[in-house]
Amino acid sequence: MWRRIFLLCFALLLSLSPVQARQLDKAELNFATALISMSTYSAELNVLARNWLEELGWVVDSHEYATALAAGRVHILAKKLPDDEQIYVLAFPGTERKQDAIVDLRVKRVPFGGKNPSEFAAEAAREERQGSEPLVHKGFNDYTQAALFSEQLPEFGNLTLGEVIARDLRNHPAYQLYLTGHSLGGAAATLAAARLADMGVQPQQLQVITFGAPAVGNTAFARAYEKRMQLTRITMEGDPVKAALQSLSGSYAQFGEKVVWDSHLGRFPHDMTLYLDEALRHYQDAHDELEKPLLITGHCQQLAGPLYVAPFRFKLDDMLSGDQSYMERVARGILKGAYTPVIFSKGQGKVYQDARQQGARYVLFERFRGQRIKKEEANFRLTLEEELYDIEGNLLAYQSYSTTASTLTPIEAVGYLVMQAEAGRSAKLNVKK
Repeated sequence: MWRRIFLLCFALLLSLSPVQARQLDKAELNFATALISMSTYSAELNVLARNWLEELGWVVDSHEYATALAAGRVHILAKKLPDDEQIYVLAFPGTERKQDAIVDLRVKRVPFGGKNPSEFAAEAAREERQGSEPLVHKGFNDYTQAALFSEQLPEFGNLTLGEVIARDLRNHPAYQLYLTGHSLGGAAATLAAARLADMGVQPQQLQVITFGAPAVGNTAFARAYEKRMQLTRITMEGDPVKAALQSLSGSYAQFGEKVVWDSHLGRFPHDMTLYLDEALRHYQDAHDELEKPLLITGHCQQLAGPLYVAPFRFKLDDMLSGDQSYMERVARGILKGAYTPVIFSKGQGKVYQDARQQGARYVLFERFRGQRIKKEEANFRLTLEEELYDIEGNLLAYQSYSTTASTLTPIEAVGYLVMQAEAGRSAKLNVKK
């Protein structure tokens, strides 16, 4: 029932105050959608992303609708911005289950057309087809149909989720919807935008950002929809998935703005963790730390007195030393996002003297180690030791957390560790009610 309530609130808010057609910062938008795309997975690697999104004030609601052909999953994310506008994102997970792999392998092409869910299904089932008409990957189409256009919602007059979204966007042509996903999820996001376009949603309302997504249709499909959505395809140099279908069959074609990133890590270049890592690096490189972002800032716990953060201490393997500045900024960002007021030391002087002069009530020390794991290529163990004191030097809490960089990048692992320590840290801080 609570999911139904969320959908009702989603439709109501979408009809009132979502983000209107405006230019959001590209680096921030890429970072936010990468974080969202990573959060859609259900394995351990998404813990960092989900926790981070919640810290940043995003509300996440997940749905799965199954048909005889596919089990489609879609995540609705909403965030209230400082100007009281709402931003909404539809995010689709990539391949992680057996049924997802079956969808990926269903490479037969089917006709793509229609104006409503029943017509979508009828067109896809049509046996007669020509290469000159829009044709799409059958598995991707089955997945998208299941996720958005299969289950009727009684609260909305038996419309499907996709129909509700299309209706509200048609009624408010100044509003935008963001769609995103990685791999299979990116393919579903692209097809979902095409379906919404066929239901009357305007091109400027459909902002699609995909990561490592394969082509979804033939050249006729690409030409028919390239101007009916704003599509940005972010790919990693060497990622084989982005061109997999083109290599198998020349009848698949990509479209949209192509953005190519180079990975800083020697890993399989299709991993979503690498896309998030690069998005974070691009964001930090493009923005001063003092700038206040719209999409990746949240609601802080109000402390009864300032928290003074001593200079971070890092002991890193030589292979990680070049990433220390990114790690430091991630750690600061998470602490700033969790508490206010927070004071970060600007030097290596006497910590307690400086903390007292600035009126601090607490002093926090964090020490990080990053060591290469023997006999494992490009894998590291990251450890955080954290000590929290009151201003008189009395120890309030000591915590130690450790993780490997097998499912996270080293930069992401630092953020994960800082968030792991939050519960124990917050229990000792005096938070205003």
